[in-house]
Amino acid sequence: MLKTAIITIMSFSALLFSAYTGNTSSTEQEKTSAKIDTIKIKVGDKCPDIVFRDTVGYEGNDVKLSSFKGKYVLIDVWASWCAPCRAQYPHFKALAAKMEKKAIVFLSISIDVQVWRWKGSVLNQMGGIQWKVKDETFEKVFGINTIPRYILLDKKGTVLSLNMTMPSHPELEQELMKLKGI
Repeated sequence: MLKTAIITIMSFSALLFSAYTGNTSSTEQEKTSAKIDTIKIKVGDKCPDIVFRDTVGYEGNDVKLSSFKGKYVLIDVWASWCAPCRAQYPHFKALAAKMEKKAIVFLSISIDVQVWRWKGSVLNQMGGIQWKVKDETFEKVFGINTIPRYILLDKKGTVLSLNMTMPSHPELEQELMKLKGI
């Protein structure tokens, strides 16, 4: 009888603690994660209007990809700890300068978690339009599991490519120049 009472009290305490801390069932958490994990964008899909953090100029403002409607957008997905990303950036920057009069925006999106990483010297050296992910939505939607990654959107925000050629290869400029209305 004492054993039953102790088990009942412990079960009730665990239930109260769970309710008090706001824990949801693991099934609910799994369903939420599964929803995010299954949203993988494909070529031809409309890009969702994910919210990012602007890191240069309008520091701290929320920004969206839809602000570039009417222009192509080449997205450079990078992180400060990624040596290949940093090696490609001078080429990305040079291509952006070369095509500045064209209907294309060159956008760098950092997936760094720590604020100090993307606000450090790397960011100061990079220039250009720099955004920071606010959470892992962008990475999950676009299936980002390796970087650097270059994504191309058309003037309406439709995905044209999820894996463009690296900026150090001359083929990238040739591919971009073939775009209609560039």
